[in-house]
Amino acid sequence: MTLQLYRLTNTDIVTLQEEEADLRQKIAELAAIIGDERTMYNVMKRELRDIKKTFGNARRSELQAQAVTIEIDTASLIVEEETFVSVTRGGYIKRTSLRSFNASTIDEIGKRDDDELIFYAQTKTTQHLLMFTTLGNVIYRPVHELTDIRWKDIGEHLSQTITNFATDEEVLYAEIVDTFETGTYFAVTKLGQIKRVERKEFTPWRTYKSKSVKYAKIKDDSDSIIAVSPILMDDVLLVTHNGYALRFNIEEVPVVGAKAAGVKAINLKDGDVVQAAFIANTKSFYILTQRGSVKRTAIDDIPLAKRAGRGLQVLRELKSKPHRIFMAGPVFAENSGAELDLFATEPVKSEEQILLVTSKTGDTKEINLSDLGISERTSNGSFISDTISDQEVFAAKIK
Repeated sequence: MTLQLYRLTNTDIVTLQEEEADLRQKIAELAAIIGDERTMYNVMKRELRDIKKTFGNARRSELQAQAVTIEIDTASLIVEEETFVSVTRGGYIKRTSLRSFNASTIDEIGKRDDDELIFYAQTKTTQHLLMFTTLGNVIYRPVHELTDIRWKDIGEHLSQTITNFATDEEVLYAEIVDTFETGTYFAVTKLGQIKRVERKEFTPWRTYKSKSVKYAKIKDDSDSIIAVSPILMDDVLLVTHNGYALRFNIEEVPVVGAKAAGVKAINLKDGDVVQAAFIANTKSFYILTQRGSVKRTAIDDIPLAKRAGRGLQVLRELKSKPHRIFMAGPVFAENSGAELDLFATEPVKSEEQILLVTSKTGDTKEINLSDLGISERTSNGSFISDTISDQEVFAAKIK
């Protein structure tokens, strides 16, 4: 080092003095900004001008007096694919790829032992699924939002997403729709009420992913919906537990809102309930009693009447072990040559219609309904078998 000691000491003092002066000036400036609002605003303006000068560029967006809303059609974003949709009575739903479905049989569907497949159909992911329950609720799902699950695996239960799905609630009817603009349904309750409601009432609502909406009202816990179906200008046939049947045209039932109550469909006796209700667009209908007796009766044997009447007896009353109706419905197998009616719902065409009956001890019996002869209106029919007659019917369904 060639610098002498006195010069080094002198240099350090000068540097410290300059640093002190800078700090005092900085403190004064900051104190002025904090203490005087006008000074603070002037500093802000000066700094913003510097930023604008350094980073500023021309506005690229355009300011307009009126904002334009941009609407995106989400339906156009859905990839259209073929798929199978299935719904069980217990409320399990899913969609399945064609590959998985074709590699299995219908009976191999994944479900609980005590559950029943009530609907399956080949659909597109751009379509919509509506499900109507026994407690008067309707549930909506876009097909593309259904979970893709193998045919042999159990589906997703509605209670996993629908917060108001009750433990005793079941799916009564399901269908695939393309649009909500057209279509009308009828619904009948166990205690004898009926209503019509338009499909547009079920246009997808905001909370459809977590809540169902009402399509019909029930009176109390003893009541439930026993039938719901699309309908045009058809006749409706109601059959009661004690053996009365009433047929009237659906035009007698007003079209009301989804939350509105229905009107009286049939004049029930004390203790009687509606056991079945269906569109009377076939030539005959069947009746199964709790004692295992079955018969087929001509629709024309129940003449067209007015709504809210008592109806006619379709069973002969017995003093000992009287017959009570367990199940009833239309016979479709005879309709392959039926004439086309543009104002009525087209009946299902089927080569055979098998009724599977299970007794209380587990015995089963199959009956082809089209093989049954036409019985007179007040006949009690014929017993399926002596064993089921003694044990009584536990369950029955159309295969």
